[in-house]
Amino acid sequence: MKTRWIGFALVALALLSPLPGHAEGNTKYSQCLNTFKEKDGIQTGTIVKMATGEVFETMNSAFSYDKDLVSPICTIIKSGRYSYLLVSGISKKIMVKRLN
Repeated sequence: MKTRWIGFALVALALLSPLPGHAEGNTKYSQCLNTFKEKDGIQTGTIVKMATGEVFETMNSAFSYDKDLVSPICTIIKSGRYSYLLVSGISKKIMVKRLN
């Protein structure tokens, strides 16, 4: 009986947990495969690879963090003609263009 409840709980968690490339309308959530170094920041022209296979190039830069960011969670927001990248640990929106 106890193992049945554990199995049920695991299936429920698997069904309710967000997918790596979860999307809501114009917003996509994914893990970024890049490592952003504190001293380098995210510069214009940086190629950003997502866990979903999407590849973006940054159109502006951001240097507003104080530690290395290893595979951070990223949000891509589509707003009109433009897309913006929000990286966990960075407060600034970064304009990006999709390469693939």
